[in-house]
Amino acid sequence: MAKITDINRKLLIHPVELIVKEYSYLFEYMTEGVLIINDKARIVYVNPAYTEIFDVSNEAIMENSIFSKTKDEAVIKAFHQRKNIKGKLNYFVGGRQLIISAAPIYYQDKFQGAIAIYRKEDIINIEQQNTKLLSININEDNNKLPQLNSCFREIITKNRKMQEVLLIAQKASKVSSTILIRGESGTGKELVARAIHNSSPRKNQPFITVNCGAIPETLLESELFGHEQGSFTGAIKRKIGKFEEANGGTIFLDEIGDMPIEMQVKLLRVLQEKEFQRVGGNEVIKCDVRILSATHRNLERFIEEEKFRQDLYYRINVITVELPTLKERREDIELLCNHFIEKINKKIGSNVKALSEEVKTAFLEYNWPGNIRELENLMERLMVLAEDEVIELYEIPSNISKTYQVNQNFIKQSSLVNTGIDGEIYTLEEYEREIIKLALERFGSFNAAGKALGVTHKTIATKARKYKIVDN
Repeated sequence: MAKITDINRKLLIHPVELIVKEYSYLFEYMTEGVLIINDKARIVYVNPAYTEIFDVSNEAIMENSIFSKTKDEAVIKAFHQRKNIKGKLNYFVGGRQLIISAAPIYYQDKFQGAIAIYRKEDIINIEQQNTKLLSININEDNNKLPQLNSCFREIITKNRKMQEVLLIAQKASKVSSTILIRGESGTGKELVARAIHNSSPRKNQPFITVNCGAIPETLLESELFGHEQGSFTGAIKRKIGKFEEANGGTIFLDEIGDMPIEMQVKLLRVLQEKEFQRVGGNEVIKCDVRILSATHRNLERFIEEEKFRQDLYYRINVITVELPTLKERREDIELLCNHFIEKINKKIGSNVKALSEEVKTAFLEYNWPGNIRELENLMERLMVLAEDEVIELYEIPSNISKTYQVNQNFIKQSSLVNTGIDGEIYTLEEYEREIIKLALERFGSFNAAGKALGVTHKTIATKARKYKIVDN
């Protein structure tokens, strides 16, 4: 069999019709899938391997426009950009991911169409990475990012890292691949999941949320897949599960890292077979559901500890969206506070208008371990209890104001007197010991240190021995 590279070189000099005629005998026996489109973006040929990989008949796909096939992003890119495209396709077949090479076809310098070749690769050999088809092209010269659409502009940020993450999510929203949203608790994972759904072709279909960590293990299967009447004690009538509710739309599995291992097996079947059965039922229910997942857990460590299935990990993690913490987005804190002031005023009927400058500074210096959720909850508490239109420093929690006051002490005192991390004051002897030690380290002798501190060299020597800075 001729090498694929040899074929590609020959394709550059043949029109599409001649390619199909001359090479179809070869394509028919290839284990790689082959697809060819003409210059009108119409499919003119697919080989048997392609129809098997994508579970589609030759009759059903022939003469269709490539733009109606969401799985073939690489072909579309090769068609539009007139260049070779290589990458990993966001589509899995029997535990394998597809590697795709797409290239334009020319004859006598005239564009004729494009060809794509699909090869299966074992998932276990693929390191975690996002497909090249979903990479962000950033203009390094002007440092500008492509425009976010209205669904993602609702997420408040001017932080560049967060904007880049949202751009990945926006691109991923247009395909049917599974997405794993990672980030600490309170970073806005559900908000991003909802934006992905609202930006997707499924936006007019249901968006169903399930918190896998909040539902008891004994009830989780019934919650996800439903149950038949009488299937267990208390099942007085048939219940429709979340997957059935989400049919045609999106299901968001929050805290998937907390899902019991037995349920992971059943979820994997749904991902692979697109079908499930209700608890206590025999009917096989087909479902067309896009799965988004989220976790704050270290799934890689969970896999090592056999708490999370590796095959499920690769299934849900085709595309990763990793959200930064609030302390990594400090420039967003004031923006978020202004947003929460407007939102909470409407909710509780308060009339708070702003934070004092001291409070703004304190918020910037605080590390926010609970991230945006902590900030929103604190803002609501402050606004409910506010005495005036401006929230002052004395009204915020002491663990936040203390950090601000300590830092201000450093500034005001020009670091002449350093307090501890919690603002505690040391004894005079402790300060004296530290300044003498520092002077001796800097100037090297009792005489020079004494001159610098305005005392005699005998005083320095005596105190240095007293504090055991030097040997007697």
